[in-house]
Amino acid sequence: MSRSAPIGPTAIVGAGALGTALARGLSANGHQVEAVVSRNEEDARALANRVGASVAGTTGTALPASVRLVLICVPDDAIEEVAEDLGHCDHPWGDTVVAHTSGARTAAVLDPLARQGAAPMSFHPVQTFTEETPPEAFEGIVVGIEGDDRALAVGEALAGVLGAQPLRLTPDEKARYHCAAALASNGLVALLAVVEEVLGGLKEDDSSASGAALVAPLVEHTWANLKEGRPEEVLTGPVMRGDTGTVRAHLDALERGAPHLVPVYAALSREMVRVAARGGHLSDDQAEALRSSLGTVTDADPDSER
Repeated sequence: MSRSAPIGPTAIVGAGALGTALARGLSANGHQVEAVVSRNEEDARALANRVGASVAGTTGTALPASVRLVLICVPDDAIEEVAEDLGHCDHPWGDTVVAHTSGARTAAVLDPLARQGAAPMSFHPVQTFTEETPPEAFEGIVVGIEGDDRALAVGEALAGVLGAQPLRLTPDEKARYHCAAALASNGLVALLAVVEEVLGGLKEDDSSASGAALVAPLVEHTWANLKEGRPEEVLTGPVMRGDTGTVRAHLDALERGAPHLVPVYAALSREMVRVAARGGHLSDDQAEALRSSLGTVTDADPDSER
């Protein structure tokens, strides 16, 4: 599907971070957003003015009859209710594609609109957004799309307009796809929070000891390496070298200062062993020695505080 493929007059439902980013992205790439709907009228008007939409409202009755693509950009728990409300509106749904932007929910949550003849789809950009995210944030990212075949063709065109790469998913694949995205983004944040906690007691009077600031160059260089090679090729450190003594020293330090983080370190290290073994860095004996050392870890209460 080419970037110039028509996707039809479009409405945005939800004027939060993602709805705003999508509206701005479409507008910046020459596609007219016809309407913005939000439960907060002031938010709807502000976004409509920002992207030149001619209609702003608080309910689906504000949708112009000309709209052929509706993007529902609301929290996951609100999607079904929004779909129900829209389904009661007089609109040519049989000629309309309706998409939600949840990473976890499938197109099935839009069944109230599918029963009215709409073509349902989930359209999930693999990116984090704020209301000031620039339109170019869509360039080159992956967008997971899943749903009705007619809707998927429109989803591919929509991704093309934004400069993104569409990835077709089945309903059964959706949860694994979203799990991977959550681990990559939210898991990284959680990991850096762990790093900050581990480092926090080293120099309490020195702000430079904050985890994020101290390891930022290391994280950035590691990410640069990962862009050029696979994890098996990029992994470094004591696990990759089969250094059970250093791994044991790490565990001892955590057991003394942050025992609730020992299971986190052990779980991640076990994965490092698997990666290192796949890459041919460890002999069978080295891998077994590391697993044995990590296997002696006693699970601590991850909710305990130090």
